Amino acid sequence: MPHSAKGSRRERELLELLSKQGLVVHRVAGSGLHNNAICDLIAIDNKGQVQLIEVKSRKSTYYPNDHAQQLQELVNVAKTCNAKPVLAVKLNYKQWQFIDLRKGIPDKVA
Repeated sequence: MPHSAKGSRRERELLELLSKQGLVVHRVAGSGLHNNAICDLIAIDNKGQVQLIEVKSRKSTYYPNDHAQQLQELVNVAKTCNAKPVLAVKLNYKQWQFIDLRKGIPDKVA
């Protein structure tokens, strides 16, 4: 399966999961194709807190430093609009991991 198809599938999977948890979630069109989109999903909870979510899916350990510039830009944009920058990672056969990027970009996700 092409990487873009797997990424899109994971984005839709997470959108459905967060929607079932009561968040209003929007998938950003073309987020995987262009450098213009800052994140993959935008979610708003019942208190009005906005989350800008970058979704990553891998077979095994994910190294965020491979995408450090992209994640740092997400943090910067989130700060300017008072949103929470989140890295959502789905490793095969594991649960979703949610990382609050305001606390820093991790070295790796296992």
